[in-house]
Amino acid sequence: MRKHLAIGLGSVVALGFGVAHGGVLMVPSDFLTIQDAIDAASNGDEVHVAAGSYQERIDFLGKSILVIGQGAVTTTIDAAFANGPVVRFATEEGSSSVIDGFTLRGGAGELFNDPIFGNIRCGGGVFIRSSSPTVRNCTIEENACWGGGGLFATAGTPSVINCVIRNNITEGHGGGMYCLDHAAPNIDGCLFYSNDAAWGGGMTCTVNSDAHITNTEFISNITHNVGGGMFIRSSSSPIISECLFLNNTQVGNPIGVGGGICAYGVGNGGGPCYPQITHCLFQGNIVTGDGGGLGCAYDVHAVVSDCVFSENSSGRDGGGVACMGAHDPDVASNGIFTNCLFEGNTTSGRGGGFFSRASEPTLEQCISRDNQADEGGGASFFESELTSMSNTTVCGNHLDQVSGMFVDGGGNTINDDCSACEGDINGDGVVGVDDLLAIIAAFGPCSGCPADVNQDGVVGVDDILIVLGAWGDC
Repeated sequence: MRKHLAIGLGSVVALGFGVAHGGVLMVPSDFLTIQDAIDAASNGDEVHVAAGSYQERIDFLGKSILVIGQGAVTTTIDAAFANGPVVRFATEEGSSSVIDGFTLRGGAGELFNDPIFGNIRCGGGVFIRSSSPTVRNCTIEENACWGGGGLFATAGTPSVINCVIRNNITEGHGGGMYCLDHAAPNIDGCLFYSNDAAWGGGMTCTVNSDAHITNTEFISNITHNVGGGMFIRSSSSPIISECLFLNNTQVGNPIGVGGGICAYGVGNGGGPCYPQITHCLFQGNIVTGDGGGLGCAYDVHAVVSDCVFSENSSGRDGGGVACMGAHDPDVASNGIFTNCLFEGNTTSGRGGGFFSRASEPTLEQCISRDNQADEGGGASFFESELTSMSNTTVCGNHLDQVSGMFVDGGGNTINDDCSACEGDINGDGVVGVDDLLAIIAAFGPCSGCPADVNQDGVVGVDDILIVLGAWGDC
């Protein structure tokens, strides 16, 4: 029943032509179910699945095989909410264990002993334990369990590539994905859309989980506590670059944090967090508490560069960003923000663009303009007098520009009105060397960056020419 692509393996190798491909197992022509084909497969084989809907659950059983559908639009595995995940990797599978080109739905997760919450069901669509498989070109939707409605990963380095994770629901962590206990997934080119969770609407990374997330969109996810788009906690330090956080929402909890991202250092699991966030756009995110775009709370030391925080809103403090700490015990959130734009954010409390409480963040070469707050429209520093601000422009905010004490590192421009001069990137009324340096520092793809003068999504030669053409006083 198995159809081999190559015959005479020994002869091929002897002639020096390399190793032949494995066999191809066809579903449903050779095997009625996908799991039947997996059971029969050997390492290096491929399971090709014809278009259609298959009501089953599958387990890779530790095999290095490719299971490939005809595309997520036409090929579906539906677990019909039977007692388990749609796809299971729990036998130390590696990157050569691949599922490609399916819609995965109707999963209910597998029982897992969570270090905080005990025996709970995780991984409705895909369950990954101590494994590092590859999940690509899949739509993972309409799954429901306690944690990781779309995917769950623990103690592995899986790759999730070009996937859509949408409309999954969890009672606990990670509506779209739950990363726990030394999980370090590589997530590239994915969309997390309209997922719902108690914590981390789109995704949760907790307990030493250091995800690498690139070119990924978190859109319209909902959390009922913290982290509309993403929740980071307990010694987890993901690297996030070239990502969009759009229209994510935190609801229900009046002291919730982070419409786009919430990073929270202390608590169960303990330990600080050091997330790195580069070239990302946070827009239209909403939180009832603090940090409309990004909320960093209690021993979080984020490094944020070349990011835009636009039109986010909060019910308490920090329309764009909030860095929050406490003095007793001393758990400051001392993030570093470089070449970031805070624009058009609103809050009902303090710090329309940026807010700090009992912390010592650093702002370097940033712009905060046209934000609104009851106090400190551009920035507000409460019990944060060691906050450092340098080469930063604060202008056009309401009710005022800056409230609270901070360390003036020099080069700051604080005005009630912003310059309308094209090429004046830092808004100081002069197109000059500082603006040119801002372009050089942000050179490359950078959607929404202040240095992207012509707003074409790339900071490059065209922007330099605009600055040179407008050189001098505005």
